[in-house]
This record gives sequence, structure tokens and C-alpha cells, in this order.
Amino acid sequence: MRSERSKPVKACLVIYYVVLVLFLCQIIFRTDLMEFLHSGREASERDYTSGWTLETGEVVDISKVSAGDFGGRLTVSKTLPEYMLETDSIYFSTSNLRFKVSVDGEEIYSFDTVENLTGTGDGISYHMIGLGNKDAGETISIVGESVFADGYSGRINDMQYGAEELYRYSVMRNNLSGLVLSLLMIIFGIMIIAFYLGMSRRNTVMRSMWGLGLSAMLFGLWSLCDTGIPQLLTGTTYASREIVYGILHLAGFPLICFVYSKTKQKRRIYLYLSFLTTFLCFSLLLFFRLRFGADMHNMVGLIYFSYATELIWLLIMLVDNELFCRKKKIASYMSYFYAGACIFIASCFIDMLRYIVGKKGSIGHGSWFRYGLVLFFLFMAFQIFDWWSKEKSSLERDRFVNHLLQYNMDSMEPEDKINKVLEYLCEELHAERAYIFEDMKDGTFDNTYEYCASGVTPEIENLKGLPYEGTIDAWYEEYRKDGLVMIHDIEKYRKVNENIYNVLKPQGIRTLVTGPLILEGRYIGFFGVDNPPEESMNEISEIIRLLMFFLSELVARRDYHRRLMEYSYHDSLTGVGNRRAIREFESNTLDTSKPYGFVMCDINGLKTVNDTKGHEEGDELIMSVASCLTTVFGQENVFRLGGDEFAVYSFDESSQEFEARIEQLRSMIREKSLYVSIGYSYADSGDPDYNSRRIQADNRMYDEKREFYRGNKGYYKQAAS
Repeated sequence: MRSERSKPVKACLVIYYVVLVLFLCQIIFRTDLMEFLHSGREASERDYTSGWTLETGEVVDISKVSAGDFGGRLTVSKTLPEYMLETDSIYFSTSNLRFKVSVDGEEIYSFDTVENLTGTGDGISYHMIGLGNKDAGETISIVGESVFADGYSGRINDMQYGAEELYRYSVMRNNLSGLVLSLLMIIFGIMIIAFYLGMSRRNTVMRSMWGLGLSAMLFGLWSLCDTGIPQLLTGTTYASREIVYGILHLAGFPLICFVYSKTKQKRRIYLYLSFLTTFLCFSLLLFFRLRFGADMHNMVGLIYFSYATELIWLLIMLVDNELFCRKKKIASYMSYFYAGACIFIASCFIDMLRYIVGKKGSIGHGSWFRYGLVLFFLFMAFQIFDWWSKEKSSLERDRFVNHLLQYNMDSMEPEDKINKVLEYLCEELHAERAYIFEDMKDGTFDNTYEYCASGVTPEIENLKGLPYEGTIDAWYEEYRKDGLVMIHDIEKYRKVNENIYNVLKPQGIRTLVTGPLILEGRYIGFFGVDNPPEESMNEISEIIRLLMFFLSELVARRDYHRRLMEYSYHDSLTGVGNRRAIREFESNTLDTSKPYGFVMCDINGLKTVNDTKGHEEGDELIMSVASCLTTVFGQENVFRLGGDEFAVYSFDESSQEFEARIEQLRSMIREKSLYVSIGYSYADSGDPDYNSRRIQADNRMYDEKREFYRGNKGYYKQAAS
């Protein structure tokens, strides 16, 4: 079983996680990393955002005001420290702000944005204002204004005073979590796509992974640019802004494609709606920007409409799928996905509300979105592993069943097939015993088939007549609820059903899995395995579910085969044996070493009755004679050889007993007013030449028949009347 083979894999995974934890601990407690974090703390101590004076004389924290708060224009000033080094500078980042920096009225730095694909905004830009000893104690002033015509936004995000490397450390430290989470998303996406491209044969789990991988990469790239780190390290201010504005449009549709492929309810309308939403919103943004010069900053409502509708399609699709699965009573196998999607959707809406209500475009405004995404992809990793495990289990079960069918093909008899199935079940599932119990239709159940592993004592002879009431009825109730019965611990099951416990415990049963046999919607018995390995119980239960129909069909075929054999060896009218049956009896069953007698009977006037009164009357006559014969000699010893001929074997200890039976037969025939010619022969010491006995009896029968017609010349007239 797969569980046995997976033990080395599980051991490898444990070792892998131990090594990973040790590796991460080594990284976390490395000296240079601790120094980096310590440097970040030093940089935070040199924060320069507070103590700035507005034109009104109000002292403010420069990171908490924007040009938009003052009609689009902001002027602040501050006195520099009395003691400064030549390496000291002021470092800060801005969002959508053009500005000039002056020291004692002399302009020393200016910045303005340029037109780009998104408009006049620049998103996040980093600046360094070089100072020196000469500037100590002087007044520095910043005059800034929003780059947007409506005067909205335009802010300084943070500011520090000191050495450049301390500022870089500070920015990296403050955005470390966002950076790590963004890189994790990108790496996750790259790994998924690489794995997808590397698969020569893509199973159902991997078939649509390109969508998840591409979506993870695009979301991760958006999240990375939103941290501001790429702008700091590379200076790609406008490219990063364009990524922030446009990438989410492109990331939504692949995710919808991936989700669609995993749902049971396949409604292509969700794919069309997602594509149309993305295409139309993105096209409108570009159209208004390129045709009318509109700033994407002023179309933020359209942007968020695009994001929100993608999330709504995702949510509706998941709800629709779950309702469909519940209606059809099928498992969706998307529990991890649902949890991750709910977190992701909630985080997206929280960030959108924060941005819209806050009216500020500060660095990292997508923090909730970022955490939601990472959790979503983390849950997706769990879901993929769950899907993969289920598919591997499904393939293993399919392989098991295919091997079972191949193993079973060399036998044509249903009885042999059933025994081979039980043998295969017992050996492949590492159980001690496999068996079938059948309903005897008298309120009891018999163990009709059994296969035991080596060294296990058979119980088939001890398990006859199990009562339905109070024992099997409890299992039938469980079959109706759960489809099968699983016992993980026989001692705990004692509380569930004491009667079944008392049946199972003496057999040494510890674990057990059984399933019902069903024909035409009716339970006809059950089958199962005893003492399978505990770690394989869940997989074995699925195999039992798969084999319910197969074994039920084998039992049905066996019954059909038995009926065919019954028809081929028995006369359909009277139920006694036919010519084939007597030949089989004489060849394989008849013991000619012991005394036996042979009787031949012929119904007188059967043809006349058929011709004058009809075949139904003739059939009644045949059945009446057969009834007399079976009453005297037993049904298993009576054979119908033709239309009006019967043969009988009788095993009496003496000729007197045999002849007494003959006389009893004649008496019954006279009582029923039947006309039968009888001939017989008895071998008091046995006789291997049973054909001579048949000839002797046949001759006597015809002698009696001639005497009958000679003495009853008026019989035909009587029969005709």
C-alpha cells in the first residue's frame, strides 16, 4: 500500500524541515544581520520628520501632512543642527510632490516629475540633500506642491538626517517584512511555473498551475514595487509606478482561470466576465490617458472597480461551486482554498477602504493586501498538497483495482472470481482475513466466503446464523449513514455495539473495515477485511467503497450462474433432474459398490391427453406423477428423461425395503387415478454395470405398458371423453 511506501518520504520531509529551521536560525542570528538591524535602530533614532514649522507658525511632523491639505502647496522650514559633519545629509522619499529645497534662501535642490504612462505622478521617489559644516545652524526650507492639477496628495513620506548607509538600512528595515513577503510570492510563482513547464505529463492537479504561478508572480511584483525598495535600489521610479497601476489588472484573470479549473461547477461565464472586466477597464484607462491626457490618478475609481469586480467574480464563483457541490452531494475538496480566498478577499477590501477613506498614498498602503496574498498562497500550497495527495491516492486505488481485475481475469467461474478477489484483498491490504457475509433471507447471516492470511485461523464454520436483529442491523444503519463501517479500535467500539463486540472480540479482531453488498438498491450482505494496518485505514476504506459494486456484481453473476446450472441440470416443468443430471449423477455420484435400486416409469396415454384436452392438462399429469415419485424417493433421486418417462435411483438396504417403496408409489398413483407403467431392478450387493440394471428395469416397464394397453382397450375413449 502507498502508506507503507510513503514512510521514507515522510522521514525525508521531517529531515528537510529540521534542516530548514536550523538554516533560518543561522540566518536570523548571524552577526552581520544583527548589525544591520541594530543600524536600522540607530537610523530611527536620527529621524528628522518632526519639528518642522508651517508658514502659519504651527509645528508639525512633516510625514503627517501633505500639499493636498493646504490647497496643493506646502511650505515648511526647520533649523539645522549646530554641529554637522561633511558627510551629513538629509534623506527622504516623496509621493507625487514637486519641490525646491533652500538653505538660508539659497536653492540647493529641486525635483519635478515628468510625463509617464500613468500621468504626472511619480509614486515614490528618493532624495538626498547634501549638507556640510557651512550649513550648521542655518534654516532649511522646503516648498512643495502636488504634481496633480487638482492639488490632491503630494507628500513627504519620511525623513532622516545623517549618513546615507543608515538611511538605506532604515528603509530596508522598515520594509523588510513587505520585501520578504513579496519575494516569497515571486519565488512561489516561479517555482510553480517551473514545475509546470518541467512536467512531461500533467495530471489534473498540475494542468492549470500556470494560472496560479503567473498570478503569484504578478501579485508579488506589484507588492514588491509597493514597498518602494526597487525604487531605492534601482531608481526605476516611473517603471515601478506603472507596475503598481497596471499589474493587478493582469494578475486577476490568470487566478480566475486557475480557480475555474478546480471547481466542480463549470460556468464559463465567470471566465468571460473576468476577461471582459480586465480588458475593458484597462483599455479605458489607456484610452483616456492616451487620447485625452487624463491622469490615472484621477481614474482611481475605475482602477478599484476593476480590482473589486475581479474579487467579486472570484467570490461568486466559489459560492456557486459550493452550492453546486452540496446540491449534488459531492465533495468540493477546496477547504484550504476557501479559507485562503476569504482572507485574500477580505484583505483586499480592507486596503481599498483604507486608501479611499485615508486619502493618502503613503508607502506600503497595500500591507493588508500583501499579508492576505501571502496567506492565500500559503493556503494554496496546502490545498495543492491536499489535491496531490488525493490524486495520488486515487491513482493508487485505480492501480489497485486494475491489478485486481487483471488478477481476476484468468478465472471464468463466479465462485472462483469471488475467492480470488478476497485473496487479493487480504494480501494487498495486509489484512489477516477477507470475507463475505450473505443474507440467508430467514433473519440470519452466514459467512459464505473467506480467505485467511498465513497462520490465521479460519472462522467461516463458526460464523453461521448471525442474527439481523440486535447485531447486523446496527451495521446496516451505519451503511445507510456513512456507506461503510470502520473500527479503529475494537475496545472503543464496544460502547457502540456490545453484541457486535462479542462476535468480533473472540476472533482476535482489532481493526476492521466493511462495506455493504447492494443489488437493485437492496442490501444482500456485506464484505470486509479484518485487522488491516491502522495507518492504511482511510485508503482501505476508499478501496472498499470502490469494490462494493464490483463484488455485488460478482455475487449477482454467481446467482445467475447457479440458476443457469439449475436450469441445465433440472427439468423446468417438474424441478427434478434431467438427462444431463442423471448422466452427471451416474458418472460422479452413484456408488455402485453398495446396494441400490433403479426404477423406470412411463405415463400411459400422455399423448392422448395432450391431443384431446390440451398441453396444460398434459403438464398437470406430468407434475402429478413427478410429485408421487419425489414424495416416495426424494427429489434428488428422480430424473425426467423425456416427455413421459422418469428414472429413479433408490438406495435401500434390502430388496424388501425397495419393493415396499414401489408398492407405496403404486398406491399413491392409484389414489390419484393416474396410469403409470413401472419397471424396476435391484442390486442387493451393488453392481458397477448400472446400464444393465437400467435395461432390466426398462424392459419390465415396457412389459407392464403392453399389459396395460391390452387390458384397457377402452382407455383412449375414456381419456378423450
